[in-house]
Amino acid sequence: MQISKPMDQKRRFIILGAIAVLLVLLVLTALGVFGSGNRKMSAVLLRCVSTQDVTPFGENVLYYDGMTLFCLNAKGHEKWSYTLGESASFSCSDTVVAAWSGTQLHIINKDGHSTYNENLADVIQFARVGSRYVAVVLGADISPSLIIKDMQGTSVDNETTAYEDKVILDLGFFSDGEYLWTTSMDVYGTVPDTIMHTFRVNMSNSGEVSLGENLPYSIIYAGNELNVISTRQLRQYDYRGTLDSTGTVLVYGWQLVDHQLNGNSAMLLFAPSRQVDGVEGLNQLRLLSGKTDKRFTLPSSCVGATLFNKRIYAFSQDTVYRADVGAQRFTAISLPSEIKGQAVTGYLGMLKNGAVLLTCDSNVYLVTLP
Repeated sequence: MQISKPMDQKRRFIILGAIAVLLVLLVLTALGVFGSGNRKMSAVLLRCVSTQDVTPFGENVLYYDGMTLFCLNAKGHEKWSYTLGESASFSCSDTVVAAWSGTQLHIINKDGHSTYNENLADVIQFARVGSRYVAVVLGADISPSLIIKDMQGTSVDNETTAYEDKVILDLGFFSDGEYLWTTSMDVYGTVPDTIMHTFRVNMSNSGEVSLGENLPYSIIYAGNELNVISTRQLRQYDYRGTLDSTGTVLVYGWQLVDHQLNGNSAMLLFAPSRQVDGVEGLNQLRLLSGKTDKRFTLPSSCVGATLFNKRIYAFSQDTVYRADVGAQRFTAISLPSEIKGQAVTGYLGMLKNGAVLLTCDSNVYLVTLP
């Protein structure tokens, strides 16, 4: 008996330790630490239709019915609504919306409350939202002005000289929202030439670089570098506009369809340009990430593709295809019962929690990925 007592205590410690490890694993699984691979796939039919500017907004969904901006939660229930009037447009981050119509600018927080609602000095072309500021392009197409406002609408910076005789194509914030990039084109030049400017808000013009005649259509910030993607090349620049020649990749014939940040690098997902807008759908994908350049052949024609949790997802009319970035083949997953019997016709985007917006003709479904 004296010998078995230490053995019983040892066995008890082993059992208690195993139970503790199991509890920790269960908690971590519930928190999603091990990814979303075991999530149940489900779908919710939203009350909006596909033509109403349906847009991801953090873990919620925005849509505009021609008069009012609505926010729906992940179950399709209305969280809030905000009247904009006719002919309005909007842009958003995960937590803030900038909406405009004519000269009027609205800055709306995630709860649907306006933090700014005033008329500006000129007609608004478009606006973009960062984590700290809102950038607004004002005036005529040629020689516009750029103003920067904080989330309460206070003007903190403006720029006009850099865009004399130019058209602003796009802009965005980077580096925790302290910096801003813009792309513009000289309309009076003898050859097309796109210019990228970088600014530190309320400080200075940090850099200016000519991007040439190949139109840049997406700029993604990762690892202290701007990944500038044009119809011909992927090029990398620092915040001053200095080119990193080692980061140049030829992407002619491919168009970016999604991206995801992975530490200090960007995972960039491309599809053949002719297939992105073509009626035949997507049959191939290309992933660029650091030194990785990998091609994927899809099992069947798909209406869209995306990245989530270091996995590739593609959507055919009746199936979701999933593959790890290092996998040799896709896993086919049937659509949830709420959609079965309908053909998926489009992909509108992904929410922050990994749910995607799929269309079946005019119907819009919010689908939780497995």
